[in-house]
Amino acid sequence: MASMFAWASFDLRFESMVQSLGTALTSPLTSLQATVATVGLARTAVFSGFLFVALLTLGLLIAERFRSTRASHSRSLRSLMAIVSVVAIWCSLSVNYSALAWQGNRIRMATQLDELEAITEPLRQDWPQRDGEVAQIGPFMAYPFGRPSVLVLLASPTLANDHLSIAAIERNHQGAIKLQLNGTDHDDWAEWHPAGSQPESFVGGLSDPHELESSARLGQGWSLVRYRSE
Repeated sequence: MASMFAWASFDLRFESMVQSLGTALTSPLTSLQATVATVGLARTAVFSGFLFVALLTLGLLIAERFRSTRASHSRSLRSLMAIVSVVAIWCSLSVNYSALAWQGNRIRMATQLDELEAITEPLRQDWPQRDGEVAQIGPFMAYPFGRPSVLVLLASPTLANDHLSIAAIERNHQGAIKLQLNGTDHDDWAEWHPAGSQPESFVGGLSDPHELESSARLGQGWSLVRYRSE
């Protein structure tokens, strides 16, 4: 159980894997094929192993419960409490896996503030006015022409050798710098906001709408922000 909670917190693909398996009861083969295509065979196999162990453990506890009914009352009560506890923990994980994944992503980003600062500091000082290249982010294209507010990166820099990378960088009229993250299954951004500014819904420089869903503060003016996916 502890391993499953840790996996839900720190694997960027855990949430999409569980969602892909959500139709397993109605169409098992289709669900399995979709999951393998989404997260790979290794993750699917390990997750299936976890589920098998969970069901086996629950089955053993139930069997112990029936055996203990013939033993002392205290032993029977202990076995009943064990079954209730196991079921409650697994139900908690099934309900809150999305929140666990979000908090895991928050912790991951909070450990990378120095790298985020190194990327955005030159842009805060001198926002590019045309296509070009910056040492920390590589070559980019600036849009819209004339008064660019978004930099589309031609080579997405990764964050601390993680599976996360930066696809684009936006700057709003208040001077906030927003980094669009690749590697998650949601519209997630790492955003730096000056005093008086905070995450909010916006229309990007490529005329793409982003409706605010949730945000979490990371420190030093940074927030992890999720926008509602269409």
